Amino acid sequence: MKKPIAAILLTVILIFTAVWLHALSECDALTEQYYDDFKDSHLQTGFHDELEYFKVLSCDGETAEVYYVAKDNANGCVLDFEKQEGAWTMTEWNCIWSDYGSASGVIWPYWWHFIYGGF
Repeated sequence: MKKPIAAILLTVILIFTAVWLHALSECDALTEQYYDDFKDSHLQTGFHDELEYFKVLSCDGETAEVYYVAKDNANGCVLDFEKQEGAWTMTEWNCIWSDYGSASGVIWPYWWHFIYGGF
């Protein structure tokens, strides 16, 4: 009876890992494609000055969702953008996790970030 449970558990782990790695590679490809568009867009918040890095979670050319991690991994925020008159304009700002403050969420596919931020 233990072998079928182990096989099911292994299958679930392998499927999760495949989906997760695919999502990470999509974000890396989008980040590379739109790097110049969003490298300084976090400055629209007036809150983040220095970044550790950012990742483009989604972008269809008219709307985008970008995950920014502040210097020293102090917090992670998702900013939504909309292209208005040829320029990306921030439409929403959501702090997902923070070392200081009350934000303590999880963002896909960077789910492990909650370990060092927010909890």
